[in-house]
Amino acid sequence: MHFGRCRNPVRGTTISKMSFITRNAFNHLTFVLKYKDVMARMSNIPGVKQLGLIALDAPRTNLTYIPIYQDLDLPPGTVAPINIIEQFIESASYHVILNRCPCRSEMGCKDYEPTFGCTFVGEGARQIDPAVGRHVTKSEALEHLHHACEMGLVSLVGKFKGDAIALGVRDHSRLMTICHCCPCCCVSTSLHLASREARDILVKLEGLSIEVGDGCAGCGKCVEVCMFKQMSVVDGKAVVGEECKGCGRCAMACKQGAVKITLDNADYMEQAISRISGTVEVG
Repeated sequence: MHFGRCRNPVRGTTISKMSFITRNAFNHLTFVLKYKDVMARMSNIPGVKQLGLIALDAPRTNLTYIPIYQDLDLPPGTVAPINIIEQFIESASYHVILNRCPCRSEMGCKDYEPTFGCTFVGEGARQIDPAVGRHVTKSEALEHLHHACEMGLVSLVGKFKGDAIALGVRDHSRLMTICHCCPCCCVSTSLHLASREARDILVKLEGLSIEVGDGCAGCGKCVEVCMFKQMSVVDGKAVVGEECKGCGRCAMACKQGAVKITLDNADYMEQAISRISGTVEVG
């Protein structure tokens, strides 16, 4: 798996071919990425925080990381979490894969190709400018998801109004984000600096828990890869924070296999699909 850092920003050429509206939206996204730490900290300021939460559409923003860790402990007969995203892709009326990942492009990711873009599904995806993303079949969207997993990218699924604004989609309630996030470039790397209300837009998968066993050597690899600053080493052993988002990168990075991910809720998939479907329609 790749857990690298970013170098100097690299700009793509696709933006010059976009429509004026979409180009301006992407310029706004570039600004957000450049100042993401500052903007996250501003969400803690009274007054500014409330305006930010309104702009974020926080009450209706619902995003969840889907762990791809191979040794995840599941209830007997339960399908893997990736099936949640597969079902959304299967039921979606429209599918688009971005030509470039804005985060990887603007942050200059050196471990993953900037041209490996995120997926958007639902009727709202029809409004995405073809210069920004290619309109694909259901099978192609599923293949892209599986490729992301093979690369070690952990996918985030749900509704985020900011994506709709950046992509020029008017009806954000019908656009689902499936973001294939790398740990060094994603805008979520600044989330730990934001207010609790902003941090809570990321919801851990139902029934998922992460624990550290006796095999932990206290090497700190899990601390390095945690985007949300929820791993620490105390008295020579890794400790999981209370706001863990359940992405599973800590387990993927642990060479001792001491970090264990468990799903003890046999109905987790139905509950997660129902929760996410309550904020975004893909049919």
